[in-house]
Amino acid sequence: MFFKDSEIKLDRVDDNTLRKTLAYGDGLMNTLCIFEHGLAPDTTIPFHHHIHVQTTYVLKGSFKFAIKYADHTDIQEVHVGDSIYFPSDHEHGCIPLEDDSRLLDSFTPIREDFL
Repeated sequence: MFFKDSEIKLDRVDDNTLRKTLAYGDGLMNTLCIFEHGLAPDTTIPFHHHIHVQTTYVLKGSFKFAIKYADHTDIQEVHVGDSIYFPSDHEHGCIPLEDDSRLLDSFTPIREDFL
């Protein structure tokens, strides 16, 4: 299946985040997340979790990411070309550190809530 950029809707997630749901099917989904403005590095990272396994690839800019585990929270700064794996149901989150930072997220199973 083909997903043409000109036909893909750009959704506003919050006051700083836009998302495009890219190709998806048979249990796999890609999304593009665009963060309009960078935030101060000491900004509190908002956490969330979901049943989906997720990988993230940094396309542009830099981010401060955190993943909570039973015994610790791993916090790291990532840059263009870096990638991250998020196990199912682990709390995680990020803040963008530069304007117009972009992530390519992949999920399995697909995020029905994004459709």
